[in-house]
Amino acid sequence: MSDLEYLATLLAGLDAEIARVSAAESGSDEQSSAIDDAVDAVLRLRSKVKAGYPGKKAFYIAASTDPNGIRVEGISALQGKRAHQLVRDGGWMHADSSTVLDLLDDDQISRYIAVAGRGVAQTFRDSREYLSAAIALAQK
Repeated sequence: MSDLEYLATLLAGLDAEIARVSAAESGSDEQSSAIDDAVDAVLRLRSKVKAGYPGKKAFYIAASTDPNGIRVEGISALQGKRAHQLVRDGGWMHADSSTVLDLLDDDQISRYIAVAGRGVAQTFRDSREYLSAAIALAQK
């Protein structure tokens, strides 16, 4: 499988998880599973896109200049966490919530702030938009 085919597979996987998040009933086991799987899909795609950038910091510089890139980094703060625990009523909990403070360390919270209080499905769609555009930039 070529890199472009692999990236297309990762994008399709993220699309499927976004659809699951959007279709799931709030608070259901399906929603919890879909949120965790969507975070994993973003992280896999982010890792592949980041590897295409020249230099170690190029991806971070690019992501920090785009609101949707900042959201990708907000989701990256959830790596290794049960992200669904940070969702209430279809939205990410606010960064000052005791649940957030218990689950994330200071560095993770500083990145999580980019998604706190936003709709979960929209955050994933914003991340997908950024990463799909970043694929082309990384290839240059």
